[in-house]
Amino acid sequence: MCYAELHCHSYYSFHDGASSLEELMLRAKELGYHSLAVTDHDNLCGAMRFAQLAKSLEIHGIIGAEITLQNGFHLTLLAKDRKGYANLCRLITAAQNSGERNDPSLPPELLPEHTAGLIALSGCPRGELAQLVAKSRLPRATRLVKRYLDWFGTDNYYIELQQNLAYGDTARNIALLKLAGETGARVAATGNVHYHVRERYQLQDCLVAVKNCKSLEETHRERRPNSEYYLHPVDELESLFKDCPEALENTLDIAERCTLDLTKDLSYIFPDYPTPEGFTPQSHLEKLCYEAAVRRYGSITPPVQKRLDEEFALIKKYSLAGFLLMYHEVIKLGREVMIDLGLSDPSLTLEENPPGRGRGSSVALLVGYLIGLSHIDPLHPGAFPPRRYHVQRAGYRPRFSPLHPRGAYPAHPRKMGLAARRPYRHHRHLPD
Repeated sequence: MCYAELHCHSYYSFHDGASSLEELMLRAKELGYHSLAVTDHDNLCGAMRFAQLAKSLEIHGIIGAEITLQNGFHLTLLAKDRKGYANLCRLITAAQNSGERNDPSLPPELLPEHTAGLIALSGCPRGELAQLVAKSRLPRATRLVKRYLDWFGTDNYYIELQQNLAYGDTARNIALLKLAGETGARVAATGNVHYHVRERYQLQDCLVAVKNCKSLEETHRERRPNSEYYLHPVDELESLFKDCPEALENTLDIAERCTLDLTKDLSYIFPDYPTPEGFTPQSHLEKLCYEAAVRRYGSITPPVQKRLDEEFALIKKYSLAGFLLMYHEVIKLGREVMIDLGLSDPSLTLEENPPGRGRGSSVALLVGYLIGLSHIDPLHPGAFPPRRYHVQRAGYRPRFSPLHPRGAYPAHPRKMGLAARRPYRHHRHLPD
């Protein structure tokens, strides 16, 4: 096998991918692929599932994404390691925050500070480089390549060649190869895969029509020009790129350097919290809980102390204090909204009238009750059968739902005479 597919979309590209991760992986295994990247549009929704499937099928799975830049151009990014994955997550988050809903767009100026651990491919025909070459703007194309080489380094930026037998593919690849020779950039072939077998193109066309709210007859411009965007057997690719075999060989070099395995490398680091001077997140959380316990129970009774000691020990062991304090901040903002809307009496303490609702085993957490994450007192006689929240069993994060409050964030704010975005204005005040 002399090729690794580095540009592949699953149905997590939402209306621009017609195959599931399972279908893509099984087809790759059938074709003898040793490595496969999934690069869905502006998200990593399928990343963990993809990593698990790759491990079970003994295929080297590469995590990536096709990012939409603020000017509408596409750029393919692959994570080499955990640092690269972290930067990829940050860039996707920035794209989602900068763009409109369902229309992410990344400001290009954010790229230089987030290149560590990433490999960049110049993109599909909607990439900026491909567009400049297609319009014969070669001086600008040269400057663009040099800029990306400066940002990512000569070993981490590749000019992407795609040959899907569409009009303009051959001419564009010839121009890109010439540009690579002039700038010293290396080239990499990709298939721009959107479905695992050719026959699935019909579903792909339907998805594009649905996305654009048009009929199939009305979406000729939006749809792909043919049915060649499937996962190709390697012999077909060798024929398509017979004049540039190094473009296939370079994909193997890229794959070898992408060593991230989400199933074992992604150890979550919970956020720190900006505590008052003289406090750590743990000691600040304990202080808040003791103060609330005195308000609620009158004093720190032996059952309260015993329960808090157990929970504080687990919180400290798994470094959850900052995480819980972040949620406490969200809850306080929710309480402010309830007061603004006349849904809560300002004289009531947070534990007396919390805006949120805990779910599942998290309602058994006394700390959660005392800082307002849950409305249920787990020490109340007969509240529910004895339960404990076991961090060891549940994984890293408790399942809290502070953003499902009692009227603080109505589903339809206009029904209450509010501007559509007003209930969410407080999110700006959350700590970075």
